[in-house]
Amino acid sequence: MNIYYPPQFWKDKKILFGMTGGISAYKVAGFISHLVQVGAEIQVIMTEAAKKFIGEITINALTRKPVYSNLFDYGEKILHIHLMREYDNLVVAPATANIIGKMAGGIGDDLLSSCFLVDPKKVILVPAMNVDMWNNPIVQENIKKLIAIGVRVMDPSSGNLACGERGTGRLPEQEEFLEALYYFLGSNRSLEGKRVLITSGPTREYLDPIRYLTNSSSGLMGCSLAAAARARGASVMLIGGPMSVRIPSGVDYLPIISTQDLEKATLEQFDKADICIMNAAVADYRPSIPSPAKIKKQGKNELVLNLTQNPDILSELGRRKVSQLLVGFCAEDRDIVSEARRKLRQKDCDVMVANHILPGESGFEVNNNKAWVLDKNGVTLDFPLMDKMDLAETIIDHLVVLLSCLK
Repeated sequence: MNIYYPPQFWKDKKILFGMTGGISAYKVAGFISHLVQVGAEIQVIMTEAAKKFIGEITINALTRKPVYSNLFDYGEKILHIHLMREYDNLVVAPATANIIGKMAGGIGDDLLSSCFLVDPKKVILVPAMNVDMWNNPIVQENIKKLIAIGVRVMDPSSGNLACGERGTGRLPEQEEFLEALYYFLGSNRSLEGKRVLITSGPTREYLDPIRYLTNSSSGLMGCSLAAAARARGASVMLIGGPMSVRIPSGVDYLPIISTQDLEKATLEQFDKADICIMNAAVADYRPSIPSPAKIKKQGKNELVLNLTQNPDILSELGRRKVSQLLVGFCAEDRDIVSEARRKLRQKDCDVMVANHILPGESGFEVNNNKAWVLDKNGVTLDFPLMDKMDLAETIIDHLVVLLSCLK
């Protein structure tokens, strides 16, 4: 399972969790366990209702800290004020209709609701409830009131609910929750209001109805770039071939199959983009005449394929670009920098990222990448072998600088 955030992102993050009385509290225990394992410091507040669904001992064991629940456990410090000053954020999950209503009404009659009153802008709500409760006009009005004062709200998921009904109101799954939290907690919003178009994964060129030409791209690098751009506030459109990895949450996704599909979809979206990143591993050739029926091997010792060159989408975008920042990717196993520099000029890109294809270590079907980033200003950046999510963040940050220079 791929979860898109930089490996070191959670180190030293201090997060206060508020758990309320919802059936999905058991899922929150899994979220907390993962965050502790990746380096976050977690302190939990449980309402009395939350304790009906999950035990304090479980949370104590996961966080290695005692659970807080009593507003009047002052000690040397006033607890609700101390906690909101000590921790970076308060994540309320599950956030029931009851706690949402209390927060919107300014009621502080327990520890959790009193913490909210100290600093609403630190609060992230993760609503979870029955679909009819979620759609109740009062609940929706309360959500709007809270957003208006700076509270951030994670959209609930749709699907089967604990009550046996189906609809919107589910607590997000772990990967969706963690990615949304990464988007909320990232301090860099340098692409707010920008549109980023990214292509990813392989394309397939069918020889007959069941066989095709392709490559071993998983799509992980493109998906990592999409998540990194989304975390910086961008609206992201991801166009992807048949990928073997999960699509990151929070991005628009348009699936394609062939290079011609990719060309059509990319040209339709290109004019809307501020940044276009062509990361897809495109098949250079396709069968001239695909067989309408399965190709049989009987009586054939050899099979000759007639191939036609596919369109060069990156060159076409280079001719069409007006104000877009155009980024190409090339996968090379030799003469890497010189090949990247040639393609940068030939395809009229603003940036060319060269991947070192080293099976099992860098490039396709692995989590790491060794890359060089070249831009039209003559800059060449040589990055060491690193996790693809770390590389994605590094590339996106470089593109932000270049985009500002185009203004």
